[in-house]
Amino acid sequence: MKNIYAIKHLKIKLLLNGFLLSVIILFSSCDEKEFLKEEPLDFFSPQNSFITYENFESAVVNLYNRVRMDFYQSANARRFPNLTWSGTELAFTDKDLGAHPNWSALLLPTNSSIVYEAAWVPAYTIIYDANVIIGRADSETNQMTDSEKIKIKAEASFFRAFAYRILANLYGGVPLLLEETKSPKRDFTRASRQAVYEQCAADFKFAAENLPEINDVDDSRISKLAAYHYLSEIYISLGRWQDAITTASTVIDDPAVGLMTQRFGSRANDPGDVYWDLFRTGNQNHASGNTESLWVLQYEFMVPGGAEGSNLERSLVPRLWQAKIKNANGSVVPLIPYPNTYYYGRGSGFIRPSHYFYETVWQKSGYTQDIRNSEYNIVRDFIVNNPKSDYNGKWAIKDNVPLAMKSVDDTTRNFFPVIAKASDPGKHPKELWHPDQTVAGSLTNDAQITYIDQYVIRLAETYLLRAEAYFGNNDLINAAADINMVRGRAHAPQIDPSLVTLDYILDERIRELHFEELRLLTLTRLGKLVERTKALNPWVGDTYESHNNLFPIPYNDIEKNIEAELEQNPGY
Repeated sequence: MKNIYAIKHLKIKLLLNGFLLSVIILFSSCDEKEFLKEEPLDFFSPQNSFITYENFESAVVNLYNRVRMDFYQSANARRFPNLTWSGTELAFTDKDLGAHPNWSALLLPTNSSIVYEAAWVPAYTIIYDANVIIGRADSETNQMTDSEKIKIKAEASFFRAFAYRILANLYGGVPLLLEETKSPKRDFTRASRQAVYEQCAADFKFAAENLPEINDVDDSRISKLAAYHYLSEIYISLGRWQDAITTASTVIDDPAVGLMTQRFGSRANDPGDVYWDLFRTGNQNHASGNTESLWVLQYEFMVPGGAEGSNLERSLVPRLWQAKIKNANGSVVPLIPYPNTYYYGRGSGFIRPSHYFYETVWQKSGYTQDIRNSEYNIVRDFIVNNPKSDYNGKWAIKDNVPLAMKSVDDTTRNFFPVIAKASDPGKHPKELWHPDQTVAGSLTNDAQITYIDQYVIRLAETYLLRAEAYFGNNDLINAAADINMVRGRAHAPQIDPSLVTLDYILDERIRELHFEELRLLTLTRLGKLVERTKALNPWVGDTYESHNNLFPIPYNDIEKNIEAELEQNPGY
């Protein structure tokens, strides 16, 4: 019994001693806040993610990736870039929206997929991330040098302006946020469109003055010339014509850049022309000898994070491997048995260019002279390449092959002229070639990507921006001279200054920049979306209403903004 009592007494004593020790530690040995403070040692957190230059570099690289993935990557008609083409005079879509969607009904404040998720959310995500980078670059807790801080802030400022430019062009005035948001906020108000453009101008100007020269950056990074290019466009939006002219001239007059006027690059010895060369594999980057490129999105096949390629081929190339031809015995076979690298790959025909693009805009330009309309750049006929067809070896159009052209799919997805810049025939990765090579060049269904680096800005656009600024400044002679620089490279007839109008400049942008520029943003910037689409592509435009020149402010954010009024655009 004594032993049992002794053991119990010892246990009680140990418990009391432990309790007393805990009390002593709690009240006399430490600062409670410091004791509870978490210090992450083996993972990234807000406290340790923005210390070294390498930390900030990683955050900036993520901005490049966001632009590539959110604005240039999707094949969905409800997302950029396809949304910016299929709702304009340039094209129409069958995939995702239906063959004849009601655009006015699609552009409702409650349509989150188009109005909210396509541009609003991605743009504000970039703005938030850029604000974090800029704010923390200015803090005293990081280890960067002053020159490193300026470089990081210049790139982040560029991307903040890039995102606000999209928002201002598309929505008009929007909430203007210039600092990291650190707590919930429900009292957003809209700045004027002019105020947003003014902020874009300040950010692009800061970026232009502090980014490296184009010869001093990797092809994956922006230079000061990309910032000056966009700054010129912003000055146009502000009506600052002479500033726009001067800024565009800074780009055009830089000795490191110039329009490509002679055959060049990886396929210079193949049949084609210099415009065709611009879009062949390996020809896009400044370091490869292309003095016209100002900003190029990088893609790497089978490299983690490389995104492999854009979806231009999937979106723009028709499903030639499903185009149906009727044999004499009544059987039906496709033009080619599989997707084929020599037939521009595994297209899905999500977007079909408009009649205005295929015909009218070239009839205004010198239909047979303008190389941008050559057989190399807009491919209007194809040889039947299927041993099972009675017409094997014949041209589908020229030889009047009985090609099915009746259903919506026949004409909007399976067979229409190919935009050659969407693919590089014969250059699909060998990993994607079909085991059955009875028809040479056959591909698997996985080959549906454009495995080419993609332009965001070419110098040709800078010339057309300066022409727009000259036009705004009532200088038609110099406006015509800039347009004719672009047309001269294309071997197109020169335009007389008396014929220069804003609509002519917009036509020239279509001829030169089709399916490169985010067309919707150009038209909303100029208030021309409804007018031009109704007049030139009525299949799309006949459902627009006048207020659709601007997108509505998304209801998602109006509803959450309970402490202030987030004003809606007129007409919605």
